[in-house]
Amino acid sequence: MSTVLDWTRGGGAGEPSPCVICGKPAICRSPAGKPVHKVCAEAWTEQRTRKAVA
Repeated sequence: MSTVLDWTRGGGAGEPSPCVICGKPAICRSPAGKPVHKVCAEAWTEQRTRKAVA
């Protein structure tokens, strides 16, 4: 199952800064204001969910 996050209410954009997950420049901001690619956050969330279920 693929995780899809909805950032329409909390995400934002800013100047390119290193993604907190992969380190490549990201303009996307998490709802917490951290620079992160949406796909990186979705992969991280799915990985954590799988570990919690196992």
